[in-house]
Amino acid sequence: MGQIIRNIMAILPDRAMITDIAVDGQVFVPAESCHTDNVLDGTGLIAIPGFIDTHIHGYGGYGTEDCSPDSILAMSRLLLDVGVTSFFPTVYTDREEKMIAAIRAIASAYGREEGAAIAGIHVEGPFISKDKIGAQAAEGRRDPDISLMQRLIDAGRGLIKAMTIAPELHGSGKIAEIAEQNGIILLIGHTNASYHEAKAAMHLGIHHATHMYNAMSGLNHRNPGAAGCILMHEDFSAEIIADGIHVNKDLSAFTIRVKGRDNTVLITDSLKPTGQKEGPFYANGEEVILKDGAWVSKKNPELLEGSALTMHKAFCNGISWGLPIEYMVAASSSNPARIYGIGNIGNIEYGKLADFLLLDRNMNISRIFHKGEQHVVQQS
Repeated sequence: MGQIIRNIMAILPDRAMITDIAVDGQVFVPAESCHTDNVLDGTGLIAIPGFIDTHIHGYGGYGTEDCSPDSILAMSRLLLDVGVTSFFPTVYTDREEKMIAAIRAIASAYGREEGAAIAGIHVEGPFISKDKIGAQAAEGRRDPDISLMQRLIDAGRGLIKAMTIAPELHGSGKIAEIAEQNGIILLIGHTNASYHEAKAAMHLGIHHATHMYNAMSGLNHRNPGAAGCILMHEDFSAEIIADGIHVNKDLSAFTIRVKGRDNTVLITDSLKPTGQKEGPFYANGEEVILKDGAWVSKKNPELLEGSALTMHKAFCNGISWGLPIEYMVAASSSNPARIYGIGNIGNIEYGKLADFLLLDRNMNISRIFHKGEQHVVQQS
């Protein structure tokens, strides 16, 4: 049965306008061609595409580090409750056997999701800088290794769509060739690249960046570093953790404005306990506590372990920082879909999968639609 929503403010690819939205057979269709009695008055509501989180390690007490298909499927169910309609389960740098097991678990879960769709896998490493490990497992870090790259690809069964790499490492060029052959987008990240090394990465086909400013060489007036290169060059797009903690909120807003509507991707980079109701809380084997809106080590509360962000919160943060809603929709939906070549989602557009959210005037989620069907949020 189809669905028509009348008189709603829709954020479309090229404009925002009050219009009618119609869904039939899981996709958006012209309202005049949809014959149904299932009509909703959308007056006062805003329609935006469902959120696409392309960098997330866990949610609700489940994470990729569990190396379990059941954990990935639980993430899928819980993420849809908070407006995420597609996601990339993201695998930490770790021992090879742990990374392979995590990737295989995601591949095994693929196609069995009851909530947010697995749109790909993001492998965060292992070819990263020893100087910019961040919260990754140092023992898993490797210099570029062709055979290891192939084993990771084989484990993913064609699902690996993103991989973070430090392009200054010797042998990165060959990894870039293999990535291109396999449809994998490489991101510069966990990198200590100089400005010139970061600039050279573009010639390897690297045009996207992992969590801008975090775990990368910073901007300096004599050596602008990786951060400066990404900021200055239009050929680079960048993820950003828009929690105001990982990156100062004013700098976050400035970066999104400078990069422009089409070159920023909101991510959560959230850890396993995000959204978990009761403790204890663990992330990648480390006990963590929530401090000032982010996860920190329980043993050393000064050590930031990672994000407790949701995509809805990131979206609302951007708007509260003065950014246009059109920018936030692009960053949370259409940009990741375009950058990773996921052609059937990311916009409210005829023929695309009807993954969308209805927001009230305060930007609260009023209704969630996934594949054209209204999703009933599960109450815990």
